[in-house]
Amino acid sequence: MSEPYPFYSEEDDAMSKREQLEGYFSQSLEVDTLLRLCPDDEDTIYQIVDLLVDTCATNRKTLHIAEDDKPAEVVRSRFMKLNADHIRFVLMCLAENSSPIRNMKQYLLASLYNAPTTMQLYYQNKTNHEFTHGSPRGVILSQRNVLRFYSRRCCAV
Repeated sequence: MSEPYPFYSEEDDAMSKREQLEGYFSQSLEVDTLLRLCPDDEDTIYQIVDLLVDTCATNRKTLHIAEDDKPAEVVRSRFMKLNADHIRFVLMCLAENSSPIRNMKQYLLASLYNAPTTMQLYYQNKTNHEFTHGSPRGVILSQRNVLRFYSRRCCAV
């Protein structure tokens, strides 16, 4: 029977949790792929991962997201379901935003939290617009391809 590590502390446990979360988000968000597709957004991608790790590693019971206090477990659960498409959507929204952002952390938290519920509607609206007004390339885009088309454009901005 081995003895417990004599210098173990809660700080070590917190670091282990952070490292696990960093690994989880790096894999689930396909950070390496995002960095290849969006090389100009490298700093922003790493900042988003850090924000997700910080938020999911917190011991708080509630988190302030989009001007509302939400249970931390609900926020963690939604963040753990994010994927690379959601991050590309948030990057595109950041690139398209021309208004000044007073609190970038809160803006990113709200964007990330809402991405799973708004992304499909956003792309559907873009598709409807293209059907009505013609696509930029003179080809009508299928709903299935509209995500690829617009998310490629966001990373090229």
